[in-house]
This record gives sequence, C-alpha cells and structure tokens, in this order.
Amino acid sequence: MSGPQKGTRGVDGNKKIRGIKRHVLTCSFGFVLAVLVSAANLHDTHGLAPLLARAAEAGWNLEQVKVDGLYTGPTVRAAAERHGVDVQISLRDPAAGSFVPLPVRWRIEATFGTLTNRYRRLTRNLEQSQDAAENLVELANLRRVLRVLNRSPQEQAR
Repeated sequence: MSGPQKGTRGVDGNKKIRGIKRHVLTCSFGFVLAVLVSAANLHDTHGLAPLLARAAEAGWNLEQVKVDGLYTGPTVRAAAERHGVDVQISLRDPAAGSFVPLPVRWRIEATFGTLTNRYRRLTRNLEQSQDAAENLVELANLRRVLRVLNRSPQEQAR
C-alpha cells in the first residue's frame, strides 16, 4: 500500500490505469532502449515523439520501429517524420479466428513481465517523481542485461 504521491497523475479510462503510465522502446531482444513515464491520461500516440527523442539523445540510430495497431494517425506520422523513422504497424490477421499472438506485442509484454517479475518494485508506483520512476526501469533493465551477459555457455545453449 502506498500513500499519496507527488508529481503528475492521471486516469486512463480505456486501460483502467490510475496514476502513471510507462512507455518503453525496446530492441528486438526486449532490452529497453528508452523509457518515458507520464501521467496515465497521456495517450500512447502522444508518448511516441518524446520516446523517440530520448532514444536519439541516448545515441540510438533508429531506422524502423514496429508498433501495434494503436499507433496510427497524424501524431504518429509527425513523430516519425521528425525523427526519420519508418513506423510499421502490426495488425491482427482478420482471417485468424482464434488467438494468435502478435510478435511485436508479445516482445513488449514479455519485457514488462520480466522487468516486473525480476524487480518487484516496478509492480507498484512508489516513486515520488517521474525521473525516479524512469531511473528504476533503467536500473531493472541494466540488471536484466547483466544477467544475460553473465550466463554460462551451457545456459546460453538452452
């Protein structure tokens, strides 16, 4: 349980989230390249431009970004043009009648799952500022990268 938090908070009625929302940009392996913590009422498409800007500031040269079907419209097109990125949208196949996981979406969900399962502090928002919350995601990602780098050859073969 946590008390009242400082900083900006909001409510995303569609996702039923109160408080903050974490926007992440990952590589194809699921490692976090950039993170943006915002009030939950910031729409995902409006979080894309600052996220791409942070990735560029960190030195990542992005050519192509794969996103899910939510990232459409003029806001996304403007962010893609500003950063010179080709945004590819993954949509569900209408012919597939049952559940078929989208590869892009699955990678992001696995990243969030790994970060929150391995770093319990991310399951709740206990941080007093957005900067601290972003730093915590980066710290959890660093821990994850170090775990992968320290694997023995036998573990890597599995």
